[in-house]
Amino acid sequence: MKQNLIYRGPEPSHATRPIARRSKGSLRGSMVAALPGFPPPRTIQFESALEYAFLCLMLVRGDVHHIQEQPPAVSFPGTDGRPAHHVFDFLITLTSGERIAVAIKPMSRVLHLNFVFQLENITAAVSKRFADRVLLVTEQHIDRAKAADAARRLAKARPQLTEVAQ
Repeated sequence: MKQNLIYRGPEPSHATRPIARRSKGSLRGSMVAALPGFPPPRTIQFESALEYAFLCLMLVRGDVHHIQEQPPAVSFPGTDGRPAHHVFDFLITLTSGERIAVAIKPMSRVLHLNFVFQLENITAAVSKRFADRVLLVTEQHIDRAKAADAARRLAKARPQLTEVAQ
């Protein structure tokens, strides 16, 4: 018996802010991903090749339950004493329940912006309800060959967006 299939598009991104669509210096895009924490597959956005490589590496790990890109902003005291805000690139939830807020930056920007000092202030303001720990990722932390392999694996195992009509 022939089964009729219907298309169910992916759930939209859950980012709390839109990604900048135009940039001369970096890659912007989105991909459809399936994780145990996504009942239907969901669109995940990224704002750089470094974020894309990190995302691919996370999506092929067996211990990642959920990923939110651009989670809610964290308020922290700025260097001038006035309130400031930071939006992490990803909030990763592992199958163990541990939540990791991830900031992804090229090392040149980390050094130029003295981002490590700023991230210490941000980390001090992160509540345990938001994340258990904070992680800074630069190109020095990402194995490009493993990221390319992860991207190939993801391309071969795209989530199904069709189901049998009832």
